[in-house]
Amino acid sequence: MLGVTFNEQSIQDGNHLLSLARFYMREGHSHGNFMAFFNIFVGLTLNNLNLTEKAKKIASYSAMAAVMLPIGLALQGLAGAPADFPPIGMIGILGITMSLVILIMGSFKTKEG
Repeated sequence: MLGVTFNEQSIQDGNHLLSLARFYMREGHSHGNFMAFFNIFVGLTLNNLNLTEKAKKIASYSAMAAVMLPIGLALQGLAGAPADFPPIGMIGILGITMSLVILIMGSFKTKEG
């Protein structure tokens, strides 16, 4: 649904109305909403899985690190969207990936046991 409203507000007659910097700030905002739901999901799911305390802690911290994705996008927009901006958002992408891998492993262990 977000993509539909984004195109309605940002594209007119095939032309993009937003500058690249504004685009990154808007993306940072929308990804921040996703990260909030993602962290709630991880928090509600983690204790129901058959994982060690260490794995739960790693998944929890990784999910918290995921907030670096929207922060990195917003900072790149605030900096004027330079092409050589450091990839701060990659920390968030790695955090999402690591916590999802641990949650999937935990769900398989819980299903087996």
